[in-house]
Amino acid sequence: MMKRELKVVRLLDPELCTHCRFADFAEVELMDGRVQRMLYCRRLDCDNWDYSSAEPARRVELSKGVDDWDDAA
Repeated sequence: MMKRELKVVRLLDPELCTHCRFADFAEVELMDGRVQRMLYCRRLDCDNWDYSSAEPARRVELSKGVDDWDDAA
């Protein structure tokens, strides 16, 4: 199996992702060691990504349940 290269990209409209079936929350470890909570997209051809802002990530750990979505916010 081919190893995937993880990238962090800026979202053009993050609100769209909160209703997308391809989106999850994840804890992302950046190359400098910082860990941030971000949206994770399983759709590789998403039009909501700003590819010019891409930077490498070291590790991604997906959240475990739907309790992570906060529709009230």
